[in-house]
Amino acid sequence: MHLKPAKVKEECVKKCTKEVNRRDEKIIRDFCGDLNEERSCHDIMQRCDRDKFRPLINYLNGRSESTDEKNIELLAWLIDFPGRPWELGKTYSGDDDENGDPVLNEATPATVDQETAPGSPATPLVAGRDELTGNPIIPENPAIPFLMYSSKEKEGAGVKVAETSNQKKLRGRSTRTLAAAVILSLALGTGGMWWWKDNPRPGGNCMYWQEDHYEPVACNQKIANGRVIAADTMKLKNFRKITRPDTITYQAIGKVWYSKINDKIEYYTAGGEHPVVFGRQLKPITVYIIDKYIRGMNE
Repeated sequence: MHLKPAKVKEECVKKCTKEVNRRDEKIIRDFCGDLNEERSCHDIMQRCDRDKFRPLINYLNGRSESTDEKNIELLAWLIDFPGRPWELGKTYSGDDDENGDPVLNEATPATVDQETAPGSPATPLVAGRDELTGNPIIPENPAIPFLMYSSKEKEGAGVKVAETSNQKKLRGRSTRTLAAAVILSLALGTGGMWWWKDNPRPGGNCMYWQEDHYEPVACNQKIANGRVIAADTMKLKNFRKITRPDTITYQAIGKVWYSKINDKIEYYTAGGEHPVVFGRQLKPITVYIIDKYIRGMNE
């Protein structure tokens, strides 16, 4: 309702608490300009500068006529718009016909004029067939459809080749389509390899919190006193509860998060939602927290 950078960023942070697939993860990283693989998408969105949302807001409010593709991709992710990112074979816009098929020059069969010979019946020939014998009439030099010859064959036969604007457009589009297909194949192959590498185990597409870390588990498995949620490979590998707070120093600022529950401070290696108290967000550690709850206790 209120198109402001802070509001849109807040909605993006909320959406990052849900499952984010690898395609959408790339959209978020490209938009925020954060390529650190150790950070989760939630952490990246929390760190993302609000000014990065301003061009998208200007575009949506009509203050600018166009905007960067990464802004549109982020908007598509935020509103769950289907068909993101760009997929090979989809027609988004263009000057082709409504079905998306290119317009080709249709070759029309040649019309052969027949003269009535003296003494022959005055009945005209119908559809190129001899009325007397029923056999088709084959002209001495039948017309050849335009698309049967290549350019070189036409030139060798003495036919002047005139490439139409549609043919030029088709040739350029074929080259672009081939290049896009190659790039898409490489991207899918690389993404599949990463997925197999990062996938915790066959059938373990969910996870649950166990003391100080997440454990992969089958989604249909019941865990006593625990909640099974969708698996997040980043959290499975990097999200931990710090059991030795005395090891935390000022260098931990920007790398450690905390939460105060019942006057007790808990520390974690990544931000996001609290693993046990659902709905509570972890906060980045500050100098004040370190001085009061860590150094103060040690002294």
